[in-house]
Amino acid sequence: MIRSLAFNLFFYVFTLLVAMVGIVLVPIPTPVVLRGLLHWWARAVVWGMRWIGGMKIEIRGRANIPARGPALLANKHHSESDGIILAAEIRGIAFVAMQELFRYPLIGAILYRLQMIRVDTCGGGRERANLAQFAKRAYDGGRHIAIYPEGNLMAPGERERYRSGIYYLYRDLDLPVTPVATSLGLLWNRRDWRKKAGRCAIEFLPSIETGLDKHAFMQRLEEAIETASDRLIAEFSGRPYTPSQLVLRSQGQAGIGQPISVPRAAL
Repeated sequence: MIRSLAFNLFFYVFTLLVAMVGIVLVPIPTPVVLRGLLHWWARAVVWGMRWIGGMKIEIRGRANIPARGPALLANKHHSESDGIILAAEIRGIAFVAMQELFRYPLIGAILYRLQMIRVDTCGGGRERANLAQFAKRAYDGGRHIAIYPEGNLMAPGERERYRSGIYYLYRDLDLPVTPVATSLGLLWNRRDWRKKAGRCAIEFLPSIETGLDKHAFMQRLEEAIETASDRLIAEFSGRPYTPSQLVLRSQGQAGIGQPISVPRAAL
């Protein structure tokens, strides 16, 4: 409990101070300096996770991270920490982020200047066009693009329906996709205030080649991410391997927060 409190104090105070520095850097014509600050901040937070919070994060499959962009990564989303790990590992990464984040004081202006990719998780043709437009800017800049296909923070052992936005990026940008699995939620689960000391991992999996149709791609992507995440959760929790259950957290869907007890392989 003490380590969790100490880390939270470090994380929120440090993040606020860095955000204030970031606001000062926003007017600079190039976003390169601000991207460097983001990378440095993320690496410092990862240091704090280990040495203050006792969270030891193992990075697996670094060889599967494309050496240079443009590149596409599709990530399991357990908490703020998985994005922090990616930002620490990949300088200049462009995240696909909910448009609501761009309305926050300080953070919104910084996200705009970093040229992150804003999207409405409710989807639709208009938002698909917006996603394509902003992603093309990141593509032209040779950046790695990270997207969370479920569009929601999910607890360990849960999954949402995978949105098709990742497929259209994969098809239109003609890029392979690197799936990313994680068990980070065992230590830093969703937006939980309390963090847990211990071990977990994030794993970069072999890329999915270009040219697949929508059904084949989406099925392969979900199976890769969920199977590997479930394996990591079992390994680091000491519990038997259990396939994730579907939990609908999306706004406007029936059954929000209620697990649907259908095995993943049957869907």
